[in-house]
Amino acid sequence: MTIGEIEKVKKAGAEALEVKVKNKYTGEEIATLPADSQETLRAKIVKIAKKFDDLRHSDKLERVDWLGKVARKVRFKKQELKDIIVAEGGLPIKYAEWEISIVYNGFKFCDWYFQFYEDKVLEDIEGQRFSKIEYHPHGVTVGITPRNTPISLPLYFFGASYLTANPAIIKPSTACPLTFSNVFQMMQEMNNPLFDGYEIAISPGDAALDEFIENRLVKTFLCITASHTAKDILVKYAKFLKKSVDNSMGVPLFTMPMKHFIFEMAGNDAGIVLPGVNIEKVAKWNVAASYTNSGQQCFSMKRIIVHQDIYDEYIEALLREIEQVKMGDPMDPTVDIGPLGSRKILMMMEIMVEDAKKFGAKILCGAQKIDTGEDYGLFYYPTLVEINSDLCKDLPKSPFLWREEAFGPVRSVTKAKDIDDAIYLANQSNYGMRAVAYATNPSEIQKLKTELNAGNIFINTKPMIVDISFPLGGIKDSSYPPGIKYYPKELVWAKFIHDGTSKNLDKIS
Repeated sequence: MTIGEIEKVKKAGAEALEVKVKNKYTGEEIATLPADSQETLRAKIVKIAKKFDDLRHSDKLERVDWLGKVARKVRFKKQELKDIIVAEGGLPIKYAEWEISIVYNGFKFCDWYFQFYEDKVLEDIEGQRFSKIEYHPHGVTVGITPRNTPISLPLYFFGASYLTANPAIIKPSTACPLTFSNVFQMMQEMNNPLFDGYEIAISPGDAALDEFIENRLVKTFLCITASHTAKDILVKYAKFLKKSVDNSMGVPLFTMPMKHFIFEMAGNDAGIVLPGVNIEKVAKWNVAASYTNSGQQCFSMKRIIVHQDIYDEYIEALLREIEQVKMGDPMDPTVDIGPLGSRKILMMMEIMVEDAKKFGAKILCGAQKIDTGEDYGLFYYPTLVEINSDLCKDLPKSPFLWREEAFGPVRSVTKAKDIDDAIYLANQSNYGMRAVAYATNPSEIQKLKTELNAGNIFINTKPMIVDISFPLGGIKDSSYPPGIKYYPKELVWAKFIHDGTSKNLDKIS
């Protein structure tokens, strides 16, 4: 692993964990961070839990104002943060710029989320208004974020927690912990007493997970990860619950309380292209959607489905656009694709391509690598694999590249007979994060909106749009619980209050 190589080192006669951060492109060691043990994680959780009362009794507009100040600080530190993101994450610098803009705008306009959890007075069926719903924070929140977004997702989890008055501990990936560590230190220096309710966890996933699952103070578990990892976390939690059973009363009683789990998981997004569209424009958008950040995005376009009447013309346009994609030093502002996040990703791209070949798939471009033999400087060329649509219709028997998320620069393309065939192929997936479609016929556009099975549907627009008003999540294996989500809304619980005092006070006094 290039970044976040965990090593045990001797210090003062005792073993301590450290995370060594290396430049993803050059291999240069750029930082060493002390890592948390289970004991230090526990101490941090106890510390932030003590601030819960202060947080929930604080003024929400003051919390909004402070997040705005954080946004301005991030903007002032933009160049420094971009350099860190590029170095530790291997993200092209223009992508790092995009990530920082998401944070800035999200924090600047965070009061937009109030609409989801403002107290609401209810009118009953008799027209009386004695009831209301209030929203309250759950308590200590854990946020676990992936390595492909070093700043936006850790700060989204932090911002959502702070906005809703939940103390939180944010665990960035040990593959890229330096960016959020830098921002966290910046926020500490802003001297906000409420910030004592927040901590950062630098820890390998398994070690942190054990403490987060077992600690009774942790109420909410936010995690963005692969669907298989999320299922494994739920299995581990179930095993821990089973260990907590008390049989002393003659019946099994679970002594561990339930936690609130929220997972945003993988995507295997389909893009549909139908006749009548500007082929050159759509091809340009689809290449950006497919290969930005080396395709290492959950909401990248991963399966391209093209109507047979325009298939050959569209493939030619797509290949021309792929040829324009520049790979290399991520500090170069003209570079589109930087080094891969890990050797595991490089290996997975090779496996997916070789598996597709066994099904008779045609490699239209790419399928080459740059392998330094080290844990840095790893590249896989933008790759397009043509798969016969008949192989995609029995999902368990389809090529691995069609079934599972290709978290790297390998994409599949297949031919559809008509719009019904295209929609069927798009829906043939265990995932349902986003679906993108391009069409000009109004009835076809409506059919796409109605019949595509994904949490987010994008019609005739640039894919990969993200701003504060766009939810995360999806259906099927892309989200748990299924559905699109605004995280501040997920971090509060609703309390129903019926107050009949004004109607009944004289009767009970």
